[in-house]
Amino acid sequence: MKLKNVFSLLAALVVLCVGAMAVAAPAPSQLGQSRAAIEVAKAEIPANCNLIGYTTKGDESRITFQDPDTLEYYYVKVATATSKIKEIEVKGATFVKGSTIINKTPADIERFVMAEYPDARNIVVTMDKEGNNSYYEAEFTTLKFKGELKFNPATGVIFERELDYY
Repeated sequence: MKLKNVFSLLAALVVLCVGAMAVAAPAPSQLGQSRAAIEVAKAEIPANCNLIGYTTKGDESRITFQDPDTLEYYYVKVATATSKIKEIEVKGATFVKGSTIINKTPADIERFVMAEYPDARNIVVTMDKEGNNSYYEAEFTTLKFKGELKFNPATGVIFERELDYY
């Protein structure tokens, strides 16, 4: 009698566990949408980047990659249902914005933008300041997105990018 009760209890627990796992597992369509979002994000960043993380909040997927060569982080926002990129934000491995030394001119910065994004148009370069440090900010458009780049005025290195896709 006792063995029968123990067996019944174990069988009930197995059924509950299997049911809980089935409810917790993502639906096949969600899994497919997640994979599609990751693949569309990979197409817009350097090929050598590593996938660091992935979250879905509402109808938006946020995917994080890191370039092992430059240590830049790529934060990609994708509309999950349509697998359309909304925004890519790239942050470098630098914690200080800009420099107190200014070796580059706005014309240099415009050339750097064209070298990085050959189809850039309507390039506007401005000088901004944070604390004692100055930095260049370049805004431009392409056929796919509106871009904003921040440059170190001493070296011309891009330390931050934001690309807002149409």
